[in-house]
Amino acid sequence: MNVGFFGPPEAQRFYAHHVPSVSLARPRAVLLCNPGPQEFRQAHFALRTLADRLAERGAHVLRFDYVGTGDSAGASDVGSLDGWADDVHDAVDELRARAGVSRVSVVGLRLGAAVAARAAARGTRIHELVLWDPVIRGARYLAELDALQERIRLDLAYPISDIVDSETLLGHRMSVTQRAELEALDLRHEPRGAISRVTIFTAAPDDDAAAMREVYRLDGVTTDIQVLPDASLAHPVWHEDTLLARAIPAAILARLLGDTP
Repeated sequence: MNVGFFGPPEAQRFYAHHVPSVSLARPRAVLLCNPGPQEFRQAHFALRTLADRLAERGAHVLRFDYVGTGDSAGASDVGSLDGWADDVHDAVDELRARAGVSRVSVVGLRLGAAVAARAAARGTRIHELVLWDPVIRGARYLAELDALQERIRLDLAYPISDIVDSETLLGHRMSVTQRAELEALDLRHEPRGAISRVTIFTAAPDDDAAAMREVYRLDGVTTDIQVLPDASLAHPVWHEDTLLARAIPAAILARLLGDTP
């Protein structure tokens, strides 16, 4: 695995490039999009493991941090969905150059799925888009995070109910502007961009995901949805628990590196 930074000095993005351990007759490249600040830490192990397994099967894999998250440049409250979509665009170009391929598949987890979809809508060339427990409606996503934040507050040994920081959510800064942008997010009503295939994986039946599948299908995009019971950030046992998903990562591996064209 090679690590480093790409992008201009004012917007350096950290990356980890998992180099394939075997050669494929047809080289593959996969970009992994993390779920953003609030769920980043819980998802790290799952995405790192998925990257390793893809590389073991012969794929070039790139993990990276959006501007304002992880080890990339910028404060956590300056990021935006459009800005992160631009990060995806640049990451796809970086991976394409490193792997020497023209086609890049993109896997987005939770909010990372929404960011990847927006990147496609803004013109990023994505061969295949995989949405893993995608955030489709930002208002629903925020309601889930707010409920988890309130649960944490009530579980404190000494709850402090009269001190509320409206710009901190699950330990990370979220500005009023960022919250408003998420409130307005609804992938069902956004442009789709030029994508040849979309696969949606969910750990439980989800009406928003089913509606998203139909939206893609109406646009003529080959779209499949698979419901596979698994550990999920969408249904956390506790906010600090590491995501130990197995069924969905195995299905993603089969989808991207199997014999299906």
